[in-house]
Amino acid sequence: MPILLAQKKKIDRDTLIGSFLMGVFAFVGCLFQQLGIIYSTVSKSSFITALYIVFVPVIELLLGKKVNQKIWLSVGIAIAGLYFLCMNSVSGINIGDLFLLCGAFVFALQIIAFDRYARKCDPLTLTFLSQTVVAGLALIVVIFKEQPSLTDLRASLFPILYIVFFSGLLAQCLQIRYQRDLDSSLASLLMSFESVFGAFFGWLILHQVMSVKEIFGCALVFAAILIAESK
Repeated sequence: MPILLAQKKKIDRDTLIGSFLMGVFAFVGCLFQQLGIIYSTVSKSSFITALYIVFVPVIELLLGKKVNQKIWLSVGIAIAGLYFLCMNSVSGINIGDLFLLCGAFVFALQIIAFDRYARKCDPLTLTFLSQTVVAGLALIVVIFKEQPSLTDLRASLFPILYIVFFSGLLAQCLQIRYQRDLDSSLASLLMSFESVFGAFFGWLILHQVMSVKEIFGCALVFAAILIAESK
């Protein structure tokens, strides 16, 4: 990516602002999410995080943008699905849930920033610069709040590389490129399907058993996406 960017003679102001905002939102959202996961399961964490599908249309409404009624219906169905998954065997709200909820709000801001800047900026440039912002902020936190060591780095190397190349660069580049063709509320609904994947792989890899109630919740989220996508 730096080689590709080196061929560009100038990076415009919108790209710089968009990259900075998207990088800050990505870093803060991930920070809240990882703090929340400490106190929660994979499936619950992924579904609470997906509450950005509620925050996106609400924020857009506050910003004066009209939201399609079909989107509100889909959001309502998706919330019901989230309830069946998140509240299956959980009593009360703990600190992890609050961290995850804060993360969901920040991710909603990130999606809205994507919607604004992806339409007029180069996807590769936005991806590289925003991920550079994430890396810079993370490095600052590590230096002042943690005691990094080569042993820890080696132990964490595979998940770090996966997050950087797949969850970070590849996924974000695809999101920037194709979200320009979608309304941000619809995009947030589509991306909420990551929660279904989270629950599924929590079952497949971590052996976190899904109840009938949780499977029904997954089906509701899927139905919500179908409704939102219907003509």
